[in-house]
Amino acid sequence: MNPYIKRIKDLSNHLDPHVLDELEGGFVDKHFSKGSFLLRSGQICKSHLLVKSGIARKFYKHKDKEITTEIYFHDDVAISMDSYIMQKPADVYIEALTDLEVTIIDSGRFGKVKNKYAEVMILDKMFIEYYAVWFEQRLKEFQTMDASERYLHLFEKEPMIVQLLPVTIIASYLNVSLETLSRIRSKLASG
Repeated sequence: MNPYIKRIKDLSNHLDPHVLDELEGGFVDKHFSKGSFLLRSGQICKSHLLVKSGIARKFYKHKDKEITTEIYFHDDVAISMDSYIMQKPADVYIEALTDLEVTIIDSGRFGKVKNKYAEVMILDKMFIEYYAVWFEQRLKEFQTMDASERYLHLFEKEPMIVQLLPVTIIASYLNVSLETLSRIRSKLASG
């Protein structure tokens, strides 16, 4: 487990029971069927969506092409950070790739609890810091690695993506064509 995520989990596991009760009072569990959308472009992201089971992805459309930017598994938080923080319409979609169980954490309720308890404010800050670090690393990969290196890195660091998702989504996530991904996989298999 990522050390930063471990710190976030440790802190959340040690919250005062009263604080946890206030937080969890605003949690709602919801099921999404495969192919349904948790968020559509044009909607405002008003909640964190904590994935309990299943797989989802975030993508945007550009020139009739879907470009996957994030993949969510168990314990990941699905969110359009830009829309959530700025409370403006999202330009992304969040889609259930499998049947999906999530816990919805309403931003209004979370904001009230966050403003009331410093430890919840710290958790929120840590989550945003972790997201910023993850985003910067992903951006660096796109700027410094070729397609083969990105695929190998993905295979080593996040093998579930390569093992569980269709090649169309893997190619989109790596920002390569299906043909390029096919060549990379063939070359690795034969070499």
